[in-house]
Amino acid sequence: MKRSKVAKLLGGLAIVGVLASACGDDGKTKAATTTTTKAASTGSGAATTRAAATGGTGATAATAVCDTSKPSIKVGGVAQVANFGGMEDGIKARIERENKTCIQGRKIEFVGLKDDGSDAQKNLDLNKAAVETDKVFAMLNTSAVMLPQTTNYLADKKVPFFGWGFMPGFCGKDSWGYGYNGCLSGIAFGTPGAQLNGSLSLPIAELVKKSIDDVKIVILSGDDDSGKAGFAQYQKLFKGIVGNAFIPLKGVTDYTQYVTLVKDKAPDAVMLSVDFSTAVKLKASIIAGGYKGIVYDYTTYVPGLLDSSKDTAAALEGGYSNSQIPPDEDGKPATAQIKADLKAIGKPEFVTQGGSVGYWSTDLMIQMLKSIKGDITADSFRTTTEAGFTYKSLEGGIGPISYPEGHFNPSPCAAMVQVKGGKYVSAAPFKCYGLIKP
Repeated sequence: MKRSKVAKLLGGLAIVGVLASACGDDGKTKAATTTTTKAASTGSGAATTRAAATGGTGATAATAVCDTSKPSIKVGGVAQVANFGGMEDGIKARIERENKTCIQGRKIEFVGLKDDGSDAQKNLDLNKAAVETDKVFAMLNTSAVMLPQTTNYLADKKVPFFGWGFMPGFCGKDSWGYGYNGCLSGIAFGTPGAQLNGSLSLPIAELVKKSIDDVKIVILSGDDDSGKAGFAQYQKLFKGIVGNAFIPLKGVTDYTQYVTLVKDKAPDAVMLSVDFSTAVKLKASIIAGGYKGIVYDYTTYVPGLLDSSKDTAAALEGGYSNSQIPPDEDGKPATAQIKADLKAIGKPEFVTQGGSVGYWSTDLMIQMLKSIKGDITADSFRTTTEAGFTYKSLEGGIGPISYPEGHFNPSPCAAMVQVKGGKYVSAAPFKCYGLIKP
């Protein structure tokens, strides 16, 4: 895929993807087939140098005892900080809890989260600096400008990276990326073996109390490559598309034609597969136009948003959002654990979207590190994870994800929240729905 096309796909694919292994099945979905991938071969050179720098120990399991004589496991991070506020706090909170017991006696040393400022070249430069100067073992990365130039570099250096898997570098058998919810957009990226994500459609069927095949829906997508790639997936997920339109993401001030489309088609639900600002304005226009059904998107569940902006809260009133991350409103033990870990490092007990991304990415990394028997090196990490690894979350946390399957498919899990009285409320609790063969 050409770099320019990848860059155009970014925003929308963060929207259309959600979460890898099936937790449940409504009778219409089929769990993903197991994909067999040979473990990466062992090697020398940079990986050997890095293993020495991070301190392979020869221990056989996580010991639950810290040994200050052993070198730390160095970890770095790069993100669009403006888009993922609180991500560094989430990372630190999870690491600090783990450092009370350590992994094979070794502490995790976090060298900090760097801001790429939404610049692809800076993203590459920061990752290179972390690998070549800081000698990190792994990276915690989430950014819409983490293009193949960065992810290919990390794979060449045998540096595993963890984050929200909406970028192409998290997909494919050669990927060293481990999304906490898998490869989100394998269909759009042409990843062999990719399947459709049931959590993009089945929660809506539940809300309207109909079989998914009987749901009438209008889909309003962004008029760009990402919007069209998303619509290609939706056409396979929904049989009852009664109307659709592609909306320019800039310059539109009058949404009357789209409000009229919805009125004329009288669907059970309206999906907005657009960016955040367009979703807010379009959702407000459709609801103000008198539509009484479900209007939902994938971008407007942002913890803290409604309290900080009453105008935005008013614009979103009555609308729904599909959340890829377990919402605080579900009140599950996993959220309580994150809050306790944040409090332990002196941070507010408030779980932002960025905080969740950082926390769950780190939790996946830690479970993978604990699964290694013998020295913790790039090669032992790869051999262990690619031979078959399944992540298990706390109750109410993200869905289970298995690797190497997670390089090809998402974890099809989501929640639906609604804005009522200026607050987010749970409309459909976070759960996993299953993968669907295209």
